[in-house]
Formats: sequence, C-alpha cells, structure tokens
Amino acid sequence: MRKLPRNSIDYYLLPNKILCSMIGIWPPDEKRSICSKIFAYFRFIFSLVAVFSIFVPGLLVIAVNWGDLNILTGVGCTSMTIAQFLFKIIYLVARRDKSYRLYKELRSLWDSTDDPKERQSYKGFAYWARIYSIVFYSSSTMTVIMFTASAAWDCIVNEHIGNGVNGRHLPIEVWYGTDVTESPNFEIAFVCQFLAALVCSTAICAVDTTCVTIILHVSGQFRLISTWVNNIGIEIRCHSTNYVSDRSGNLSTDLIRCIRHHQRLINVMNDVNDLLTPIIFMQLLTSGMEICLSGFAVMSNDSSADLFKFICYLSLMMTQLFLWCLPGEILVQESQAIGYAVYLHVPWYKLSPIYRRQLLLIILRSQKYCCISAFTFQTLSVHTLTSVFNTATSYFALLRQMQENEVSML
Repeated sequence: MRKLPRNSIDYYLLPNKILCSMIGIWPPDEKRSICSKIFAYFRFIFSLVAVFSIFVPGLLVIAVNWGDLNILTGVGCTSMTIAQFLFKIIYLVARRDKSYRLYKELRSLWDSTDDPKERQSYKGFAYWARIYSIVFYSSSTMTVIMFTASAAWDCIVNEHIGNGVNGRHLPIEVWYGTDVTESPNFEIAFVCQFLAALVCSTAICAVDTTCVTIILHVSGQFRLISTWVNNIGIEIRCHSTNYVSDRSGNLSTDLIRCIRHHQRLINVMNDVNDLLTPIIFMQLLTSGMEICLSGFAVMSNDSSADLFKFICYLSLMMTQLFLWCLPGEILVQESQAIGYAVYLHVPWYKLSPIYRRQLLLIILRSQKYCCISAFTFQTLSVHTLTSVFNTATSYFALLRQMQENEVSML
C-alpha cells in the first residue's frame, strides 16, 4: 500500500476504510471490478454469520438459564452490544445510498480551501478522528483477548491445578444444544468463537468509528468558517481602507463565502441527522443497560479472571459512549463559536450597514446551533453521559434488589 500524504483525506479516513473494508461495507469505488464487489458481499455475509454465531447461542443460554442473574448479566451485556450493532448495520445497509452520498459530500468538503494554514482548522479534528478509531479498535481487540485469556486460564487452573475438575468454558457463555466440553469439540468451538469475536469487534468498531468520524469532520468545517471570520477581522484591522472599499469587493466576497459555506454545512448536518438519528437513539437507549449489566457482572463475579474481563468490558462500554458524546459536544461548540468569532474578532462597528447586516445573519444563524439528536428529544453532548449513567445506576439498583430478594428467599 502506497504511503498517503498527510494533506489527503484518505490518510485520515484510512483506519475507517480498513475496518469497513474488512466487513465489506466501505463505499465502492466506481472503477471496482465485479469480482471485487462479489468479494465485498462475501465479507459482509461472512461477518453477519460470525456475529449471529455468537448472538443466537447467547440468547439461547439466557433462555435456558432464565432467572440466573449471573448468566443474565454476563451474557446479556455482550448480547446487548451485538443486538445494538445488528440494528446499526441493517439500518445503514438499508440506507446505503444516503450513506454513500454523505461520504462523497464529506470528501468534497475537504477541498473547501487550498490554504495550508486554513486547512489546519479541520485537519486537527480529522487527526483526532483517526486516533479515536485506532484507540477504540485497540481497546475492543484487547477486550476480546481478555475474554479468551480468562477462559483459557480457568481451563488451565481447573484441569492442571484443580485435581482434574472439568472447568472448561468458552470465552463467551453460549448454548449450542450439545456438550462441547470434550475434546476435540471444545478446542474447535474455542478457536471459532475467538475468531468470531474478533470479527464482531471489528464490525462494531467499523460502524461506530465511521459515524463518529463524520461528525468530527463536519465539526472541523465549522472551525474553518471561524478561521475565515478571524482572517476577515485581521484584514479589516490591518488594511481597513483597501480591504473594505476596494472595487474588487474582497470583503463582500469573503463574507459571501462564509455564508454559503455555513449554509452548506447546515444542509449537510440535516443529512447527517437524518441518517444517524435512529442509530443515536438505539445507542443511548441501550448504553445504560450495557453499562448496568457489565457493572453488575463485575460486582457479582468472584473469579479474578472473570473480574478482569468484565472490568475491561465495562471500560470499553464507557469508552464507546464517550466516543459518541464527545464529538456531539464538539459539534455544538464549533457551530456556536462562529457567532462569537463574528462578534468578537470582526470590527463590525467600522463597516457600512450592508456588511453589518450580513454579519448579523451569520450571528443569528449560529445561535441556532447544529447538533446530533436522538429523535429530537436528546441532544448528543457531554450532558448525555450524565443521563445515561443515571439510567445505568437505576437499572443496577433494580438488579441488586432482585439479587437480595433471591438470597432472602433461600
């Protein structure tokens, strides 16, 4: 693979492209051959089969052991995450035309300016989107490895130290309808589940990090408008007579560029909201339950190996929620910052009324900030973290009460 230049959007989208291509959902190239498209479909179907190979047996083990809170929490948290992913991927595939158009618009926005200094406005956000993608995928992979290592450690301890007691279990508790604890079925199931879990983690990271990358890239474009506005203010202060009254209309041209780009971003955000609103709704709806179940699994497990793996899983779920909420907060702040930049950095009091009115339009529109919402009743921001954690705490208290009732009945 050839080395990509740092000023190219492909460099910053590379982690997302790799993850999405691994499961066959990256937007196709117009020059791609039929064989490449067929292979992409194959990867997508293979990924779904791997996901269902964990999801369906996980639901079966919950049904078979209904009423066991340890099984409910230990398996329920992973099943909830997989169910969340299945909704996202099916929804995105159903709206793939909308997703592809948004991807092309994102690439077009990257070329909004050729000035290297102005490009730094949104290259910083693109860089952090790249880092978030790599860190989240690394954390997800480490969690899968931790689940696998925990199961392997229990096997070693119980069989070689525990006087031959059969303590074999798979990394993720499932029920296949038959006993898989005997060799060679156990080894085959163990390896297959480990590989399927890696595919699941890749698929989940591909969808989440790509959606978050879109939000951060659009946030960078709002920062670009603020940069343009700051440059206008500098030009007015340094070359007030020539810049404002020049017949070439420099000031008028720059203001019109800011207004048009702002309106373009507003339209893009409407498309982003239209695409991501159901995904955000499902994410916020289930994140509280994921955190609650994994937190309860941490509190109720006596095995040190199980304790560490569920701590890793709880940390991953909190990282996932933070990964969604922080870009939403950045988007709100950057869309509002345009109005502050106009008012504070542009000496509007030196301008004629026609230019003041144009600046006023920018300020008024920026007061209605752009945001990502979950069906209009919940804005994605850092305040969302508090709401989700409160929900998780309520669910946790309910599970603790159920556990205490079971103990008292015994």
